[in-house]
Amino acid sequence: MEGAAEDGEIARFPELTGARLPADTARSELPTDGVPIRLAATVMLVDDRPDLHVLALRRTDASTFVAGHTLFPGGAVDDGDLDRRWVDLVVTPKVEPPALVDPLALRLAAVRETIEEVGIALGVERGDRSDELVARRIDLETNRVTLLDLATASIAGGGPKFDLSVLYPVARWVTPMAENKRYDTAFFLALCPSGVEPVVDGREAVHAEWCRPADALARWEAGELTMVSPTVSMFQCLATYSTATEVLAAAVKPGQARQASVLDETSDLVRFEGDVDFEGPGRRLTLGWVWLESGSVA
Repeated sequence: MEGAAEDGEIARFPELTGARLPADTARSELPTDGVPIRLAATVMLVDDRPDLHVLALRRTDASTFVAGHTLFPGGAVDDGDLDRRWVDLVVTPKVEPPALVDPLALRLAAVRETIEEVGIALGVERGDRSDELVARRIDLETNRVTLLDLATASIAGGGPKFDLSVLYPVARWVTPMAENKRYDTAFFLALCPSGVEPVVDGREAVHAEWCRPADALARWEAGELTMVSPTVSMFQCLATYSTATEVLAAAVKPGQARQASVLDETSDLVRFEGDVDFEGPGRRLTLGWVWLESGSVA
């Protein structure tokens, strides 16, 4: 299937290589080299400080995947995120983008990983309930308790359901072949709850900072930060907005999914369908799609 897709697309885009695929391509139909592709989720927490800032982490050098890289809170979907008992414990949007393979599990993984990595609870009002979730972050990370356990106990005690609609999906990226680990990752936008600050777990993430998207890109181009193309692409998209309010308003009304092309996974700006140099010499199509429309900042 991949070869046929490539042959057809090279005729249309002579300079491009890679498979032309829609954003809702099933995992079973993705190009593969035999390495299992796991579901994962990541969250871009945004806030106005006073202009648009996004929370970025640095992964520990001991990590077995993207060690030392700058990225956003997130991680793989685990068995607890797939538990169907969650259906009665959460509020979710009525409509989900077709590109989200398992929307509920992905949203739950995003919430859980954000608690574990930076101590910020999404989908619950700030107070005793969110404090309890954050207080148990090490127990969550070490599997001594599950998020389902905590949610069940909270709701049984009269607490409201988890509101997962505070997460806005804006992109899907799949790790390219030839890596020892591959992930099918949903990228979400979420407004950081007021009055909270990130505290890294020191295990997976060793540094957290709020940064302007354009500043993060400049530091990456200067060699100060190390990032892979999905992270770079998200900073590029966010850099076209001035405020968190603007970008969240755009995320509520997603545009058409655009596939990305790159020259290099770690040192090249990402281009999307419609960009002038999307089809430039040497570029190749990625398994990355973004449906967040560009903002008005030049």
